[in-house]
Amino acid sequence: MELHYDITKQDYIDFNLNYYVNNAVVQRSILITRIATAVIVILGGTALMYWVKGLSVFSVLVYLALAAVCFFGTPWYMKRKVVKNTERILRNARNKQLCGPKTLTLGEDSFELKGENEDTTYQYEAVQRTASDEGHYYIFVDEFSAIIVPFSAFADASQKQEFYDRITVHIEDEALKC
Repeated sequence: MELHYDITKQDYIDFNLNYYVNNAVVQRSILITRIATAVIVILGGTALMYWVKGLSVFSVLVYLALAAVCFFGTPWYMKRKVVKNTERILRNARNKQLCGPKTLTLGEDSFELKGENEDTTYQYEAVQRTASDEGHYYIFVDEFSAIIVPFSAFADASQKQEFYDRITVHIEDEALKC
């Protein structure tokens, strides 16, 4: 099976957002950041108001409101940073080959990804896990990087299913399959 498709900037943004949303370590880190920021705002603001002799119910309510903004605004802010950092990475001249036309060829024991300045062969055993969203398969060949395959690369649903079956054949844990 040979697939020809184009990878766009939006495909990379979608991959990074998928990783951001579905990675337990990332989500735990964000939760800790949310809680710590809210606590710092509440305690720091209250201590400041106490120190300047301006502590009142109103000042406590203001800092509680600011803490709520920090707690509920952090996920939005972090998601925005993911998009901005991905765009910055893709603007870097060394990363220009990440986007553009790709050819993914599935063989008997391996698959090959070709594109501008890249020609890499992977054994099927190298696939650690797969993930998907509404428009892509992500084939993880290590912990942090994946081959992005947009669903538009498939002629029909049966070709999409055949690809999925072949790429996941060596993944024994069903939880690691999308």
